[in-house]
Amino acid sequence: MFKKISIILSSLLLICACGEDNKTPQNQLPTGFDFNMVTIENVSEPADDGLRTIVLNFKDKEGNALKLTAMSWYCHLETGRYEIASEPDAKHKASAELSLGEEKVTVTGGTIAVSKWNYEYDIVFNLETEKGHFAGIADNKKLYFETQKYSSLSKGANEIYQKDLTVRSELMNTNVKYSIYLPESYDGTKKYPVLYMLHGYGGNNNDWLQDNTGSIWAGGGTMPAYAREYAEKTGKELIIVAPDGGNNFYCDGFNGGPKYMSFFFQEFIPYIESTYAIKAEKKSRAIGGLSMGGYGSLYYGSLHPEMFCYVYACSAAVNVSGSPDPAVLIAQSVSAGKINELPGFTLEIGTEDTTVPVSSNNSFINMLAGYGIPYEYITRPGSHDWPFWNACSPKIIQKVMTIFE
Repeated sequence: MFKKISIILSSLLLICACGEDNKTPQNQLPTGFDFNMVTIENVSEPADDGLRTIVLNFKDKEGNALKLTAMSWYCHLETGRYEIASEPDAKHKASAELSLGEEKVTVTGGTIAVSKWNYEYDIVFNLETEKGHFAGIADNKKLYFETQKYSSLSKGANEIYQKDLTVRSELMNTNVKYSIYLPESYDGTKKYPVLYMLHGYGGNNNDWLQDNTGSIWAGGGTMPAYAREYAEKTGKELIIVAPDGGNNFYCDGFNGGPKYMSFFFQEFIPYIESTYAIKAEKKSRAIGGLSMGGYGSLYYGSLHPEMFCYVYACSAAVNVSGSPDPAVLIAQSVSAGKINELPGFTLEIGTEDTTVPVSSNNSFINMLAGYGIPYEYITRPGSHDWPFWNACSPKIIQKVMTIFE
């Protein structure tokens, strides 16, 4: 329905390139392929570290083929940018075997970018070979997709987090509340990755972390319960921090309000990551949020890509009048040659959401696709409410825990 404009254009360019193959000297590599057939050769059982080996075969109508072997925490190819290596011995590394008809061509390096729009994948190949550069694309392919099975947990989070703690902000001349989930094994000696979760307009710092918070949104989140359940199943733990953002859209001077963004980066993160046993580095720091907080997570991840490895925005208010545009910030990173420094992105929104335009999320995803930035986009039945966001919670935990290093 809503297709990624840039990917379609890329396909057209590649098809045009293929149309010129008959003009390519025999000792040079054609410039592009449109792989229209994709099959799954193998999905292995997880190794001791939890990683699986995924093997996919790509073919075009001319019989040219590419075999891709990649590592994944899932039973399917994960989104993101993969580095081509001789042996795919770590996540987001892959190996490729290229055949032009009967001729084998050695792949020496390069990258692939994997994006997913619900159940359909877009994979863009940029490979270096012994015969030169190779470009190819597999567009809108339905690959094996592991159906997510979510816990029936709906309560039990209230007693496993600390609520309404405060930190002093000199920039805003006030005390700011925050709540924090510490894993069961926390004793201050071992450091953990951290996930910052931002609430929506009219919400508060407890919204993501307990049931029935009393905010204007009915119900509340149960993210700590899912974090604990994930830890019980995998042994992997994290810290979750939820600040009170007021109704400031996490910006400086929103509607004449305080310097909240400056507080968040100059005071809040330094305080949290010096007070608690946290891995204070990009590869161990992620951010997410809902509605206003979805905007905040996109804004912060785009503003400081050097700080966050992942952004998970739920029902995101992508365009906020009078506030910085995350798309502009991303464009600045691209023009500065820092596209590979951007965090990963997941956007998730309900098809019945009447509070936030679904079209704005579609436009943001099209923008990412236009720059060749990998993403994951999930649209599913649901509204702008806690039943929808609680179904996001286990996916957020699983996603960031597989990204963290």
